[in-house]
Amino acid sequence: MNLLRPIASLFGYDVIRKSKDRLRDRHLHNLFIKHQVETVIDVGANQGQYGQFLRSIGFSGSIISFEPLSDAFKTLSALSENDPNWHVYNHALGDTETEMTINVSNYSDFSSFLAPTTYSKDTFQHKSEVIRQETVKIKVLDSLFDELPGTDTRRIHLKMDTQGFDLNVFKGVQQHLEQIQTMQSEISIRELYEGMPDYLTALKTYTDAGFTISGLFPVTRDKNDLSVIEFDCVMVK
Repeated sequence: MNLLRPIASLFGYDVIRKSKDRLRDRHLHNLFIKHQVETVIDVGANQGQYGQFLRSIGFSGSIISFEPLSDAFKTLSALSENDPNWHVYNHALGDTETEMTINVSNYSDFSSFLAPTTYSKDTFQHKSEVIRQETVKIKVLDSLFDELPGTDTRRIHLKMDTQGFDLNVFKGVQQHLEQIQTMQSEISIRELYEGMPDYLTALKTYTDAGFTISGLFPVTRDKNDLSVIEFDCVMVK
């Protein structure tokens, strides 16, 4: 990949690693170039999948990853330890500094502060099954912002994937929105967790804050009728 990219660029092309989300990946790659993104705040980093993706598309700026789950954080920490521009933190983000109990699922990327709905259990079965709980710290991004490496720029991409908690994260960064030029949030058409905000509420919150949709990319579909369950919503200011 590292060799192919400069060769392709000589002919006016770029090389993007193939994945099931290649349309979204290409869009983000182009978005980062267009908006000259220098720092990515990765909220809900899980085991570092998003950070790996960023490096695979040639992003060399600062990555600031937050992951509260102990096991997932161990994997994330090991993955990032040889990357001096990838900084990881073992806590969650929200709109209040506190401690909360998080439901840890069979597949850790389904873990949430909220309980899975019957629809979620029926659709994803053992993947969303809660196997234990952990008490984790929640901090407010606004209170951390000036201490984080790479946040002294107005070209920040905010990525949120927190299984029903994205709006809480967003409410906790209102004082620094002027520095966030692009953002990405997973929004649900179907209710996957009890009491989670619906997608219309999420979109109104983001658009009221000055963001507009740049791309909507299906994450999961209902196998029965192929309706979209979740979108990755990419937005620009």
